[in-house]
Amino acid sequence: MLRRWAEPVERRLCRKRRSAIRDREQVAQGVGSVVHPLADLHGELATLFVREALSAIATWLALQHEGGLDALVEPEVSEEELAQWRAENTHREEAWPRDLDHLRSLALEIRISDLEGELNAALKPFSIGIGILSDRYPTVLAVVFLQLYNHLAEDATIRECANEACRRNFVRQRGRAEYGQNRTSGIKYCTRECARAQAQHELRRRRKRQTPPLQQPPAPGPRPQDTSEPTAEGH
Repeated sequence: MLRRWAEPVERRLCRKRRSAIRDREQVAQGVGSVVHPLADLHGELATLFVREALSAIATWLALQHEGGLDALVEPEVSEEELAQWRAENTHREEAWPRDLDHLRSLALEIRISDLEGELNAALKPFSIGIGILSDRYPTVLAVVFLQLYNHLAEDATIRECANEACRRNFVRQRGRAEYGQNRTSGIKYCTRECARAQAQHELRRRRKRQTPPLQQPPAPGPRPQDTSEPTAEGH
C-alpha cells in the first residue's frame, strides 16, 4: 500500500517491517477500493484501519512536546528487540544495529517515515475539484487522515481534557458553539458533558470538606466501684 520508504535494505529485512509492509498493502487495497466504506467494511480491514490511524495519531501527539517521540519509541528499544534485528541482518559483517542507541535512532526514523507515508497514501482520494465527497468513495481511514492533515496544516493546539475521569487529547470542544461549529479557544474540556461532570465532582468534593463529621456520642466510662467500709451490722 503506502509508499515504499527510501530506507536502507537492512531495515526492510526486519520481520517487524515486513509485517508492517503487508499491513500497508492491505490498507492500500481498502483505500483504493470503490466500495463505499459504510456499505462493506470487513472486520479485519476495519481493525487494520483503526490500528494505522491510532499509530499515526500517537506519533503526531508525541511530536507536540519535547521528548515525546523518544518516550513513544522507548518500549521498542530493548535488548530483546536488538537481538531480533541482528538476527534478521546476519549477512552483515558487523552487528547491525550497532547498539541500543542505534536501534533507537532507527525507531525514530521509522515513526516519522510511517507518518509521512500513511498520510500521503490515505490522502490520495482527496483533491481540489467540484463534486461531493461521496463521489470519491473515501474510506474511513482516508477521512481520519484528512482530519489529521488538517490539524497538521493549521498547527492545531492539542489540549488535555481537564475532566479527571477523561484526560483525552482534543483540539476542539464539541457542543458549545453555534450549530455545526466547535470552539478552539478558552476551553478546558473536550465536551459539555465532561465540563458538567467535572463541575459536579468538584461540588461534591467541596461539600464533603465543608460538612463536619457526625458527632459520635461519648463512650461510657467505667462504672464506679463501691469503696465504703463494712459496718458492724454487716458482720
